[in-house]
Amino acid sequence: MNSAAEIRIAIDPEALFKRIALTLALLGLSATAAGILLAPGPAAVAAAAALLLATAYARGLLDRHAQQLQGVAAQLGAGEETPPDNQAEPAVRLDAQAAAVVQRLREREAEVESLRGRLDTLLGTVPDAVFGLDAEMRVVFANPAVTALCGLALDRATGVEFATLFPECTATWTQTQLDGAAVVSSTGMRVARSETDGIRGGDTRFPVEVSIAQGQSAGDIRYVCVVRDLAERRWAEDQMRLFNRALDATTNGVLIASMTWPGAPVVYANPAFESLTGYENGEFIGMNCRVLQGTDTDQPALDTLRAAMKAGRSTQVTLRNYRKDGTPFVNELSLSPVTDHGGALTHYVGVLNDVTQREAARRALADRSARLDAIFKLSPDGFVLFDSTGWLAYGNPAFYEMTGWLPKHTIGVLDLDAFEHLFEEHCDPAFPYQRLINDGQQDDSPALLRLARPSRRVLSRTVRHTLAESGETILYFRDVTRETEVDRMKSEFLTTAAHELRTPMASIFGFSELLLRREVTVERRREMVETIHRQASWLIHMLNELLDLARIEARQGKDLLFEPVPIRALIDDVLASLMVPGDPRQVQIVGEISAQSVTVDAEKTRQALLNVLSNAYKYSPEGGAIGLWTVSRQDEQGRTQCGVAVRDHGIGMTPDQVRRIGERFYRADPSGNVPGTGLGMALVREIMGLQGGTIDIDSEFGQGTTITLWFAAQSHAGTGLLADARQAQTEMQPCTSS
Repeated sequence: MNSAAEIRIAIDPEALFKRIALTLALLGLSATAAGILLAPGPAAVAAAAALLLATAYARGLLDRHAQQLQGVAAQLGAGEETPPDNQAEPAVRLDAQAAAVVQRLREREAEVESLRGRLDTLLGTVPDAVFGLDAEMRVVFANPAVTALCGLALDRATGVEFATLFPECTATWTQTQLDGAAVVSSTGMRVARSETDGIRGGDTRFPVEVSIAQGQSAGDIRYVCVVRDLAERRWAEDQMRLFNRALDATTNGVLIASMTWPGAPVVYANPAFESLTGYENGEFIGMNCRVLQGTDTDQPALDTLRAAMKAGRSTQVTLRNYRKDGTPFVNELSLSPVTDHGGALTHYVGVLNDVTQREAARRALADRSARLDAIFKLSPDGFVLFDSTGWLAYGNPAFYEMTGWLPKHTIGVLDLDAFEHLFEEHCDPAFPYQRLINDGQQDDSPALLRLARPSRRVLSRTVRHTLAESGETILYFRDVTRETEVDRMKSEFLTTAAHELRTPMASIFGFSELLLRREVTVERRREMVETIHRQASWLIHMLNELLDLARIEARQGKDLLFEPVPIRALIDDVLASLMVPGDPRQVQIVGEISAQSVTVDAEKTRQALLNVLSNAYKYSPEGGAIGLWTVSRQDEQGRTQCGVAVRDHGIGMTPDQVRRIGERFYRADPSGNVPGTGLGMALVREIMGLQGGTIDIDSEFGQGTTITLWFAAQSHAGTGLLADARQAQTEMQPCTSS
């Protein structure tokens, strides 16, 4: 039996509690490791190693001391001799001390178990794999993250050689790494870090970072390793490197401005920004972008830019900026905001694009388009554009004036087929519409289209197909109504003039030849000479009228002498000079002749009135009174007009004949029974037009004709009439009264 002194030495409580305190001090690192293990590093690995080693050491220590106390208690309980009375008191004290020690050991064991549970919870939530390895580099402990990292079930990890999972991590490699590793001051352990490859699923390699620490313990854990999967980090690094390369390679300037620092300074600028602005690499960092504006701060786009930045939204503006050397350039700036996880604005990313050439080209194109638009709007010719899909996309004002159509009823509404169908409906049925040959070939030969409504017109149409990929079709229309009419009149004029000139010339030539070749009586000779003289006079009269017309048209009234002339004086002069051989009729004055004066060329006006009176006699060969009177009216502007009306009771005219009055050599009676050249009314029309006057013709076939010559009356001030006459020179058209 051991003595009490021996038992006291065996279970010395002071030594025992010192050893337990050391273990618990090691376990006290768990609070620090809990925070560090979430972001593994040398300190975290050392803390994890200390936790695992301290836990194993404390557990083993408590187990050994519990066994020792149980042995001592068994010795005390198996004593054969009762201690003497003088020894009973120390034995009782010894039993009490042993019981207290056992109780305190149990309490410490409970604390160790609680700490171990916390450690298991901590290691179970760590995203990186934590391994405890024995001296032969076999897995003794692993946290659940090993399943996701290596594809190895947790219950199958124990006993696996670490090099099976990480081929490079052998015992020799591990020791070499630890020998060169730094000591972590907080734990006194060496921690080595290295990047290597792991194997997942037996054959799939992936990059990892291994942090390993070595510790001494009474347990079976010799090494503690923390392994992190680097695949995502490598991918992120590759992406970042790719993005940086893209920023460096782009031709657009890219900068980043911080919105959290005063003055919103630039914190990044790519190389293209340097070549674009002339600022060297890093020189612009810390500056504000407004430096690029120079003194040109009065730009409307800047207000848009400031409003967008104040609201924290994206925007795109075009600014005039200036390089470091002061050279201007046009900058298309795109700004995009960057916010943090809470939605607060932190940065702005700006992309600069030099669009100087593009803007110059745009302005040139805009100027060219404006010029072309002005030309098309002012052009008297019509233009119509059909796009590549065959729909009408543009028509100029002249085209709509020709056709009477409206843009809103045609642009974007009519395709080429509907356009032609509508044109066909407006054409004269006597002249069928000539449809387009839409085969993409150029058609240089113009087609004549004769419109019947809204007014009678003759249009020349030419087709062009653009050679560009757009495949547009352009129709060009030219109003050739006047030209067609002139050609018709020219043909008729030549035909009529040749006939009119040939007749007297034939008479003159024939009778003169008879006089040269034959001997005739004196009476017969006189008759022939009178005929030659009459035909020569007629020929001279015709040529004079042609010359008068040509001179009037050529001079356009520039040789007219405008002066106030009383209407009564004009009429008296004309009636005094009017002589119609063989016709005893006199012009009957109806009513009172107006005392109003008109501003006209007196000579030309008398000639016009004389021609009207001569026609009244000639076209009423069967008799009937010739009447003359004056009338007055107000025009659309409220000005007074004076008219001289002449009425006959002759053959009259049909409406078609009335419309052609004024054409050269046109005669209402083409039979030749009525003498004349057909030039008289053409002269009247030209004279009245150059003086700002008009002609009204009221005629009924077989009943007679009334022709009224309207003049602008002289105002009380006697001014403004010549200007009105000049303005109306080109507006006069023959018209009929209703």
